Amino acid sequence: MGRLRIIAGELKGRRLPVIDEPALRPTSDRAREALFNILGDRTAGARVLDAYAGSGALGFEALSRGARHVTFVDSSKVVLRALEHSRAEMGCLDRCRVVAGDVVALLDRGALAGPFDLVLADPPYGRGEHVRFLAAVGRHRPVVPGGFLIVEDEARKTQVLETDPPGFTHLRRTAYGRSALHFYEAGRDS
Repeated sequence: MGRLRIIAGELKGRRLPVIDEPALRPTSDRAREALFNILGDRTAGARVLDAYAGSGALGFEALSRGARHVTFVDSSKVVLRALEHSRAEMGCLDRCRVVAGDVVALLDRGALAGPFDLVLADPPYGRGEHVRFLAAVGRHRPVVPGGFLIVEDEARKTQVLETDPPGFTHLRRTAYGRSALHFYEAGRDS
């Protein structure tokens, strides 16, 4: 089992366990730092959805930088246990919750307490999950108008994802090692 460090904020320097799960691919320190530097103060006071949470590094980094509340979603029982442990260890029980299930199915059922100011998504690579997730985001608009959606993908792919969700504007793509981050803003008339 490895560990990831929280880069900045009130939990800076604290370490999150990263379980040995074949599909788990935590966002690198470098990419997380760049992501939150780009977001700047937009994290402060935000309601955040960490979709495909895995280690929870994105959501815990958001909490550390002042997010009001984070909802972690994952479908792996092993990952969910680790997230519950991290939630208690970080002392964030009242500022986050862990939801078990497929994030697309949860969005389809209206089972997530959105809308969110910020949605962070790191779907598994190479399984078509990006397309499924972006279609669900387009259908359900879980992001407040003017809020942000950040989707991680493989850097070696083309410059844009296969489908941009309706009602969102693609602002930028930045690549860090094997990962690329796509930044979207929800339309203000959504």
